[in-house]
Amino acid sequence: MRSNFKRCTVCGRYTLSSACPSCGLAAVCPVPMRYSPDDRYGVYRRRAIREEYGDNGRYHQV
Repeated sequence: MRSNFKRCTVCGRYTLSSACPSCGLAAVCPVPMRYSPDDRYGVYRRRAIREEYGDNGRYHQV
């Protein structure tokens, strides 16, 4: 289950909205997604990452 709390990517303040109340920038969920060995859509996600960032498979999250 994902948390309803979100964290600002810049100042680190926690909030319930999608934008930070102090700086107005984006707030994201601080909890990483669960890993499952039975990931049905992993093939498609990795293919999309390769198409987006190249064949080496390395990418940087923004």
